[in-house]
Amino acid sequence: MTQPLVSVILPFLNGGPAFAPALRSVLAQSYSHWELLLCDDGSTDGSLQVAKELRDPRISVWSDGKTKGLAARLNECLDRARGALIARMDADDFSYLHRFRDQVAYLESHPEIDLVGCRMLIFGEDGMPLGKRSLPLDHAGIVSDPASGFGLAHPTWMARAAWYRQHRYDPQAIRFEDAELLCRTFPSSRFANLPQVLYGYRELRGGFRKRFKTRLGRVNYLRVRHAETQPVLFARAALAESIKVVADAALALTGTRYVMLRRREEPLSPGEIASWNELYRLLSEPASVPSLALPRQESGPV
Repeated sequence: MTQPLVSVILPFLNGGPAFAPALRSVLAQSYSHWELLLCDDGSTDGSLQVAKELRDPRISVWSDGKTKGLAARLNECLDRARGALIARMDADDFSYLHRFRDQVAYLESHPEIDLVGCRMLIFGEDGMPLGKRSLPLDHAGIVSDPASGFGLAHPTWMARAAWYRQHRYDPQAIRFEDAELLCRTFPSSRFANLPQVLYGYRELRGGFRKRFKTRLGRVNYLRVRHAETQPVLFARAALAESIKVVADAALALTGTRYVMLRRREEPLSPGEIASWNELYRLLSEPASVPSLALPRQESGPV
């Protein structure tokens, strides 16, 4: 098989009903020169069987039955990747059909850029579009406030393999492996975002406990690694995460997370909504597209 230009690294753990549509969004890409690396992190809901039954020579699936965490599995995928470019994706989201094509073209025409992301459409559990997350386009904007975070959405990344192998994930940075990697590398790297919406990001109504652990873990990590060497960064990050925890708790108690997202995110144009609805229909109900057919997935915990 011809060596792929793009290696898509996609660890998964109990992907649930959203897993198959996510995989279809890779199979349906207009850019076909890719390999898909599916690393199971101990799924118990049938996701591994869904992955194993895919019939495409560009797809590799493996599992050791253990749960090691996303960062460790991403490093495992990096060790197996054969492409000159490496793309990220989550197991419950959608890549728009021209995502790989557009990101490859950008990196080919901008050799100074190490990693490129894109803007995202935010959607709910039922597929309803909630808004558009418009992220900074240039490096200066993306890294303007490291204490609050970086304007570069992890599942949208496509990076040069040489950059990724020089800067691997830290398995100790649980649930914020992307922010830790960017914080460690941004002074010597160059990032960018494409202006197009090329990714659909699923937001859950709940998830307060997961977000709380993520924020607490980030503060603890910064305390251990940067409290002495970068006290201002640590203090600002701790304050920002504390404020976000209070806001998360209020949204969880009132059940208004989707209301907040509709107000916070940039409104979608009628054309963007129509494009999303067509993509969601295609990937969720692919009966009329035999090439996107996947095995039926049993329901289970997500």
